[in-house]
Amino acid sequence: MKNENNKWSTRELALIGLMAALVFVGSKIEIRFPTPLGGVTRFHLGNGICIISGLILGATKGGFAAGFGSFLFDIVFWGGNPVGWCITFITKFIMAFIAGLCYEKRIFMHFGKIPAIVLSGVIGELGYIAAYLTKEFVTFRIILENEMPAVKLMLIQKGISSLVNAVIAVILSVVLMIVLVPILKKSGLLYDGK
Repeated sequence: MKNENNKWSTRELALIGLMAALVFVGSKIEIRFPTPLGGVTRFHLGNGICIISGLILGATKGGFAAGFGSFLFDIVFWGGNPVGWCITFITKFIMAFIAGLCYEKRIFMHFGKIPAIVLSGVIGELGYIAAYLTKEFVTFRIILENEMPAVKLMLIQKGISSLVNAVIAVILSVVLMIVLVPILKKSGLLYDGK
């Protein structure tokens, strides 16, 4: 989706909106589990769609779609924490941006298309997990001043559930890439040869 004057076309905005909507809906398709520390964690499809956003739309546009869809999800389902909404936008943007950049620059394409999708998704997810766990550390240790042993346990628990979510997301991204790209090409929405 090249555009010489660096403005987003109506078609590009429509695709960004479509992918943001899919991220929003995918984030609600979830399974919740109790955690050993008494909380609840959720495994959802939103991260896989964030990765797909980066792969299909490219780093910046995909990052924006992933961040905006997740931002709206937080507003609707998690309520009144504007700082949290913005952090979600940033962390999900990072995930899609990194995955999209790896795929756009064909960094892993020498392994083949499917491995390139998997590796781009893995790198995007690792970027997201690093940003998310950093945010959790700052929140629970620095802002809320919890004791370090409790923070370590919480980070381990959130790290494990984030890794499980990452595996689900990468698998989903491969399936969606195989399914969505031909549909988008046939419909004329995707025309840049990806």
